[in-house]
Amino acid sequence: MKDQQGERLYEPEKLKQLCDRAEHGIARREALREAIAQADAHNDTPFRIYFRLELCQESNFYGDSLDMMVIFPEALAIADRYPDTPCTRYNNRIFQNCMGHILWVYKWILSCCDEFYQIPMAVCEKFFEDFKRRSLAYGFNLRAYYLYRYYFYNSMDLEEEARAAFYAYESLPRDSNCDCKACERNVSVNFYLDMDDWEKAKELAADIENHSLRCGHDRMAAWLRLQRHYMNYYLSSQRRNFAEGEKYCKLIERHMISAIEYQEWDSFVYCYAHTNLGKALQIYKNHWKDWEKERNPSSEYYSCKNIMRFFKKLGEVRKSKTVKLQMEPSFPLYQKNGQYEINGLYQYYYNRARKVAELFDARNGTDCFCHWLERAAEEG
Repeated sequence: MKDQQGERLYEPEKLKQLCDRAEHGIARREALREAIAQADAHNDTPFRIYFRLELCQESNFYGDSLDMMVIFPEALAIADRYPDTPCTRYNNRIFQNCMGHILWVYKWILSCCDEFYQIPMAVCEKFFEDFKRRSLAYGFNLRAYYLYRYYFYNSMDLEEEARAAFYAYESLPRDSNCDCKACERNVSVNFYLDMDDWEKAKELAADIENHSLRCGHDRMAAWLRLQRHYMNYYLSSQRRNFAEGEKYCKLIERHMISAIEYQEWDSFVYCYAHTNLGKALQIYKNHWKDWEKERNPSSEYYSCKNIMRFFKKLGEVRKSKTVKLQMEPSFPLYQKNGQYEINGLYQYYYNRARKVAELFDARNGTDCFCHWLERAAEEG
């Protein structure tokens, strides 16, 4: 719609509706970028922040989080410049002003610190301390702070620090900046699975299993997250029970929803390589292009590690040293005749994972990523 001078009218409510109707992924991200541009042009501070935080959410749950890491600092800078900016009516039932919404999204930034080796450790620490300071100033306690500390330490295999952070998180009461009860319960389930306390984990999981404890209005999200924890438990190097793991692969695949965290195709490939090699190969054929476009280093590492193990198993089982694949010229190992050496594919994914592992270990000051990769290469 345009005004009498032929200029396009600025209508943030309609922009939001357009964004909400757009399909998750590229379409919605582009719609949100256009909304941001219009809000900026009209200096509409509440919506300048709101649309940026919506883009952060889209990037975090339906993308690779890279856009969020770029756009969130912009939202934070605007909020710091105009600290009394009210929330829009779409979230003002929860927060006093825009900083409440900022702190909610800030948690996702903390959760991604371990996913991008490009973020120096000093910057990661700065994020955590800034979140801590802002949380206390806003009237929140540090329950969320310690939860995301737990995630961060756990990602680097720092067991003592991770456990201390978890127990500190667990000791504090919930406040309005905490994740939902179902999400927090899933954290506890996963913690006790890591501790090999299966009985405690199952006890805590009961309300999620029967869907009485849900993530917001979504009936499946918390339940799917739980099945993913079980799957990863059985696929871990310490347990390696592929028959049990397959049960959860099938459950997740059957009930999968569109959020990126449930697209566990590389884990499926790894599991099915030991239970249904034909299905594993078909999944690889369907998703190889997605793995080539991966921009999240952590996802690239774990995906390539799992695919590497698939090709190791394929090489052990097949009599032929090659496999027929319909790849595109964009694939680095592209062959016009479609015949690919299995060992060459194994080495390609190993090399990708190794490169990322070395960068993470250098950033973290540890050797766990390279150690996990070498153990995976040895075990298959």
